[in-house]
Amino acid sequence: MNTFPAGIAWPVRLAPFFIAPQSLAPAARFFERFPMKFHNLARIGQGTRLAFARHSVRSSSWSRPALGDPGGPRACSPTWRASRARRRRARGFTLPELLAVVVLIGILAAAASPSFVNGMRDRRVNRTAMEISGIYRLARHQAMGRGTAVLVRWTASTGELEVRQARVEPIGPDAMLSKNCKDVGNWLDPAETEPVTRFDVTGIELAAVELRDPTDPDGVVRDTADVCFTARGRTFVRYDFGAELVPLLGAIRVNVTNTGTGLLRSVFVPPNGVARLGL
Repeated sequence: MNTFPAGIAWPVRLAPFFIAPQSLAPAARFFERFPMKFHNLARIGQGTRLAFARHSVRSSSWSRPALGDPGGPRACSPTWRASRARRRRARGFTLPELLAVVVLIGILAAAASPSFVNGMRDRRVNRTAMEISGIYRLARHQAMGRGTAVLVRWTASTGELEVRQARVEPIGPDAMLSKNCKDVGNWLDPAETEPVTRFDVTGIELAAVELRDPTDPDGVVRDTADVCFTARGRTFVRYDFGAELVPLLGAIRVNVTNTGTGLLRSVFVPPNGVARLGL
């Protein structure tokens, strides 16, 4: 006896009353296979829909990965963003960018080089004026500390400042412990004086040095000058090496000028002998 699905059992049971059982065999076989065919059609339709959906999306580097690659990173995932940031940071410079930077550096260096050179020369002139001021200060402190006369000689022809001090005589019945500026007959005689230091201004680039006396209105440029300091702090001066030293009245001015930029620094030596650098 044939077995039929439950859904079509009632026609088979009623078949003896209407039609012959042999004529119902093809229909029974059709209804028996119908659920399986319907299930196969559903699977085919689902596969077709997925195929069309897969081909409708254009592949690009910015699109999501294929559905067949479940382990691939997605465009909005933190891993993908981190890898993209690393690639951006690892990117180097191109040759045009490097050439542009080199050109800009060359232009800036060419524009700044004159100012830099002039600034360096002004610093040399300023340092020269400070050293000249230090020479006169050293002579005064040496005279007061040692207790004997100290002289600073300026010679424009050689561009040299020379400092010499009077020798201290040995102590005796009629000997003097220290000498005054006028007690030294010849400041170049090794028997009476001894050198302390000297400063040459001729080797300083673009530095012009001149000494002016205290006469009004701007002083007279002197080629030679002796400034002598006593142990008591008094200051004597003469502008001729063969003349007599006289007390200083007014302030001697030593000008140091940068011939390239025109910068002027002045050193003032007042009657008290405390040299200072003018502002």
